[in-house]
Amino acid sequence: MITQFTDPVQYGDFGTWLKSVATLRQEGPLHRVEVEGFDPFWVAIGYDTVVEIERQPDLFHNAPQPILTNQEGIRLQSESGVQPRTLIQMDAPDHPRYRRFGYEWFRPANLDRLQPRLDELAEHVVERMRQHGGRCDFAADIALHYPLRVILEILGLPESDYPLMLKLTQDYFGSEDPSIARNGDVSRAGEVQILQDLFDYLHALTADRRARPTDDLAGAIAAGTIDGEPFPPLETASYHMIIATAGHETTSKAIAGGMWALIEHPAQRRLLTEQPQLIPGAVEEMLRYVSPVRHMMRTATADTRIAGQKIAAGDWILLSYPAANYDPARFDDPMAFDVLRANASSQLSFGYGRHFCLGAQLARMEIRTLFRHLLPRLHEIDFDGEPVMTRATFVGGPKWLPIRYVLEA
Repeated sequence: MITQFTDPVQYGDFGTWLKSVATLRQEGPLHRVEVEGFDPFWVAIGYDTVVEIERQPDLFHNAPQPILTNQEGIRLQSESGVQPRTLIQMDAPDHPRYRRFGYEWFRPANLDRLQPRLDELAEHVVERMRQHGGRCDFAADIALHYPLRVILEILGLPESDYPLMLKLTQDYFGSEDPSIARNGDVSRAGEVQILQDLFDYLHALTADRRARPTDDLAGAIAAGTIDGEPFPPLETASYHMIIATAGHETTSKAIAGGMWALIEHPAQRRLLTEQPQLIPGAVEEMLRYVSPVRHMMRTATADTRIAGQKIAAGDWILLSYPAANYDPARFDDPMAFDVLRANASSQLSFGYGRHFCLGAQLARMEIRTLFRHLLPRLHEIDFDGEPVMTRATFVGGPKWLPIRYVLEA
């Protein structure tokens, strides 16, 4: 039975998970999955197969369920009415209209103006590591905070809200991992409550921005219109949610995973220290190697064929981005971490096509900036305990990365 895509525990041992996928790959790029408690679905593990599906957004829709959820979770969401409607839940014609609004904020000219602030925040990271005195948990103490501060500054949230947003984000993305989940509750009922808490905060944020308009992104979302009409309440809260949560968690996991890889490959780290112009390419390899977004789901809107398999209208398909990013047909020696990999930028960690991640360029800028400031100061670095991955089927990466290090004087 194919269980590695429904079991968060298996993702917690990522190396073993990748080996199991490599074995599965020998039987083809597309497989049928039937696991108790889940509606049956297909899983695409081949790079070309994932791209083929992503290239056909009218044939393969995000709606009604773009994230793998068991039958109980789907039922509880339906009964509670707490169902986000972010860009990843949308299809045409709504998706391009809402995406166009966000693009104005994330277009290159706007992002370029952020670079000085990113440099400042990266310097704060170096100072924070210095204050830790040569030992810290890089995942929990460093990688978790830097991208959250970037996102919340863009939204314009006050410093006093940072702890709450950190907690809500961790509760949401860590809901499958007992060591992260709120009160250790990994039930779907607990996940629904977390969503409700997020929505309560975001509805209040919208009301505040509409009463007191601002020129930050939260103010723009609150004042946003589609076809001359204000964003509906659900879409407004959902737009805030996808930026504040996904824009933080995926980047933090990529940063922590990238550092993990550099510690395991000291020659690669030294190469980046000596030749910092290689850092942009190295960031693409980090994104491939870590693959923070584990999947997205698509639903077929008509009968078709993919990878030689008959797909019926209504069939659910899991796009496995880590599997695609480790496909040897696309990436030579995919298990190797290689900052000189020529085609690393073709990684699918941000998706592909119409649903390519809106914040991809910001995430790249954040990661590049942090390592550009930090690596020249790191004289020594090594593990200071056993690193541990999150147990998560949706967004994952290192949750604990204890390190010891020597910074320049």
